[in-house]
Amino acid sequence: MKNKQNIELEYKFWVKDGEALVRVLDTRAFSKIARQYQSSVMFDNPSRIMQTTNGRIRVRILGDTGDKTLTYKKPLSPINGAKREIEYEISFRDPKGEIEKILGAMEFTPTTSYERYQTGWEIDGAHVTLDEYPYADIIEIEGKKEIIEKLAKEFGFDIKEGLTKPVDTLFQEWRKKKGLPFKPHMRFNDFDK
Repeated sequence: MKNKQNIELEYKFWVKDGEALVRVLDTRAFSKIARQYQSSVMFDNPSRIMQTTNGRIRVRILGDTGDKTLTYKKPLSPINGAKREIEYEISFRDPKGEIEKILGAMEFTPTTSYERYQTGWEIDGAHVTLDEYPYADIIEIEGKKEIIEKLAKEFGFDIKEGLTKPVDTLFQEWRKKKGLPFKPHMRFNDFDK
């Protein structure tokens, strides 16, 4: 959920049994957003302004429709396991890749990327997604604090165990635990299981 200052509040958790969770979400949902492939690419410039300011510029491609989102994010301190970020986002149609050309003209080039399949549900005024990444599944619950905490508990998650880091950072931590080197791109076909 974003408030007037464009601060997003969400809880994210590792999912052990995605199929069982989907059954629960399907029974509780007011509406469902069909499973969709997404590709996300982060950008930075030669002076690494995104690294030095802890911000992110991301272009997300939604399926094969040419629909994209351009997002700026900057993390804030988490509260009780809830991830908080300043977020500005715009959605648009761009089948020819013009946004990447614009970013390139400003010397912003791709740094990291990831793929996922996402399914969404609207439940009690909160937006819930199941994100299937190459290495793990993560549930994200976004909305008003009281509602997302209630839903997290209902679905069996401990809010103190909320994931507050970006998914590409979690991927690098996962690789490090397995003794694997840094890999900037998390893709289904080459992520080193």
